[in-house]
Amino acid sequence: MSISASPGRLSCGSSLLAGGPLCIILGALCFSTTGTVQALAPDGSHPLGIGALRMQIGALALWAWCACRHSLPAGLRHWQLHWLIPATLGLLGFQVFFFWGVQQAGVAVGTVTAIGFSPVMAAILARIILGERPARIWYPATGLALAGLVLLNLGSSQDTSTAALLLPLLAGACYGAYFVFSKPLGRTHAPEHIMLLLCAGSGLLLLPVHFCTPSLWLLHPQGMGMALYLGVVTAALAFSLTLAGLRRTPTAMAATLALVEPLGAACWGIFLLHEPVGGQELAGMGLLFGGVALLALGKKTENTPPTEEHASSRPLNGEGAPQH
Repeated sequence: MSISASPGRLSCGSSLLAGGPLCIILGALCFSTTGTVQALAPDGSHPLGIGALRMQIGALALWAWCACRHSLPAGLRHWQLHWLIPATLGLLGFQVFFFWGVQQAGVAVGTVTAIGFSPVMAAILARIILGERPARIWYPATGLALAGLVLLNLGSSQDTSTAALLLPLLAGACYGAYFVFSKPLGRTHAPEHIMLLLCAGSGLLLLPVHFCTPSLWLLHPQGMGMALYLGVVTAALAFSLTLAGLRRTPTAMAATLALVEPLGAACWGIFLLHEPVGGQELAGMGLLFGGVALLALGKKTENTPPTEEHASSRPLNGEGAPQH
């Protein structure tokens, strides 16, 4: 699961999408299968319990992968805790506020609010904390993608109170914070090492969830298969791909590219779950695809610190460098 430019390994090297954007898109496509798989969950499963289990199995999968390669991450004294702790809390907050927010605001409204707010929050935080300024193309591309996201879900929207929208907004803010605070860690640590610690930290803090949500559904073979898939593919693999792409991609751009997730989810719903689709949904999908394509193929950034853009292209030496 190592995402690098080393020969013989999974590589997001220099191609049309310049590695970083391609990894972000592949990670988003992995994330996009989450809803489809959850729709096939056995009776009795709870979204918050599924979210907690996803982090915990993801951490175990990453630990097993690193252990098999004799490349477990160094002790915490080698890590920059002022980046690691906020990134972990951001990932944890997203799991809690997203599933709670969807329950309060509804699936469509909650998803649109959380996912739509995350690139805006990521851009603001990246400007303040990392000193990154989005390229001019980011603004129209993000506008197109957000318009497509709204169109894609507009037909199923419902009356929602302003208070109920606070939770999805907090989820989007947490996801944006996870993006921003995890990016500097990629300068000196491998993506799978970063996600192992982030998923493990989030998973440990989410352990109490299992005491207040039903867990008998895990005894069903379908439930066990779903939990393994969510942990391995939509957590361990998806987050590692995203972080690998984030090493070569400005934060605001990466957060907008991640909007390919609802586009992928819509496609899975249409082709695998046979959900109905009309002109409005097709128009929304077209706008989403257009915004992501415009951003992925356009100019990356303006006035981005060189260390952010080229950190992953330099050899990493010393303590904390990835061991391949």
